[in-house]
Amino acid sequence: MNSNTEIIDQWGRVLLAVDLGIPPDRVRNWERHDSIPKEYWRELLNKAPERNIRISPELLIDLAARN
Repeated sequence: MNSNTEIIDQWGRVLLAVDLGIPPDRVRNWERHDSIPKEYWRELLNKAPERNIRISPELLIDLAARN
């Protein structure tokens, strides 16, 4: 994946919000800014295998470094 927006698109905005226990509008803002706050990374990494989404800590760090 090449962006945080791709992660969100693959996951699905509403499903990601449900999985993280946050409002969908918050995920929509992340899409706009192509950014996922680091305080959600651990939960994102824990839930990703359940959704067959392949992400790693290294990917999240690389994407954050681009912003």
